[in-house]
Amino acid sequence: MHINEILLLQIAILGVIAAVGMMFTYALPAPSHKHKASSGLYARLFLFFVWLSYGFSNLQYIDSVLLYALGLNFCATLAAYMVYMTVLKRFGQPLPTAHRLCILLHLVSLEALTIGLHHAGDNMFLCQMLLLVSILIPVGMAALKMMVLMDQRSVGDKLLFYILSGAVVGHILGGPLYMFALSAAPEQQSFISFGLNVIVMIVFMLGFVVSVMHSLVIRLRKQIYRDPLTGCKNRNYFYDVAPALIKRAELQGQAVCMLVCDIDHFKQVNDSYGHLAGDKALRHFSQLLRSQLFRGDILIRMGGEEFLMLLVDCNLAQASARAEVLCQHVAAQPLQHDDDAISLTASFGLLALPAKADVFEIIGEADQALYQAKNQGRNQVVISQPVTKQSPVACPSLSSNVVPVSGQRAKLVGVPASLQEK
Repeated sequence: MHINEILLLQIAILGVIAAVGMMFTYALPAPSHKHKASSGLYARLFLFFVWLSYGFSNLQYIDSVLLYALGLNFCATLAAYMVYMTVLKRFGQPLPTAHRLCILLHLVSLEALTIGLHHAGDNMFLCQMLLLVSILIPVGMAALKMMVLMDQRSVGDKLLFYILSGAVVGHILGGPLYMFALSAAPEQQSFISFGLNVIVMIVFMLGFVVSVMHSLVIRLRKQIYRDPLTGCKNRNYFYDVAPALIKRAELQGQAVCMLVCDIDHFKQVNDSYGHLAGDKALRHFSQLLRSQLFRGDILIRMGGEEFLMLLVDCNLAQASARAEVLCQHVAAQPLQHDDDAISLTASFGLLALPAKADVFEIIGEADQALYQAKNQGRNQVVISQPVTKQSPVACPSLSSNVVPVSGQRAKLVGVPASLQEK
């Protein structure tokens, strides 16, 4: 097969690979964020300019040396800048005007130097070195930007960062080998260049796609574990994640307390002011609870008006004092709805988690304490003790003459507070 036929076949194959990659980017979920949505466009432009640069690189074999050097340097450098733009837009970052001017100046200077070197004599080696440096600048910028912006929890972001870092290292170390390849026969040169372009296309698109998809998984996971009304963690989080967190706290020797609570007479708020006011009350209540969280604490909306707090590195005495503060804090912060100030109070059930306790079973005891707080007048804290009775602690703003209800505590058979009559 003649060299020209080989070159045309390679250009066609590379074009097909680029087209497949472009079509695949259209299948990726498009973010609603303006800048993030354009990352796919720059990834497609990267593929296009890589393909175009390969086409220009083959002009050297038909004695179009100047057009070869100008086209290759321009398209390859522009492809490298598309990598930088893809990373920038991937994380929702705009390109400052000053950076645009610098990119334009870089491209113009590159072409001017290429023309100057061409007319100065046989300086193909210097032209190639100029190209290597020009590509290294935007790829290095992309790697640095990834290091700053990437999500450390995202395997996809880490993969893309490693790919870009590897490209920088490979560019520096592999430059001399690439220059040596230019002295080979035309057929060998074309195969080496073709193989490098295929690898660059596939590896970069693999990193980009994995980064986008893994970020989507992280976002979906956040939605699965997040209550959309209040922004708190939800029941799914409690069942899937909380046990592991509690176990880790226990391994670190940290005490963990469970505090369940809900709004007193919440149904009356809905009946008197409407369900929109009820939603507003839930958000208001969750904000009051969130304002009293310490580092490591977790706030979960279990359903309805019932919330659960996991107080990490907090013993029962400390948790009791914090629960009383919460009780007072809720009562002192009425909900402002239109022209009305709706007074809210809450009842609390507190439990210290025993070592190696089954969190799904122990929550029934915390619910029992909350139910008892409801029965004993609401707006108070009841502590579930590891003895035969539960200890109510009324909020200091109320009468403290609450008589404890004695009797054996029911184990794991309490009806959840969210199902009791509020």
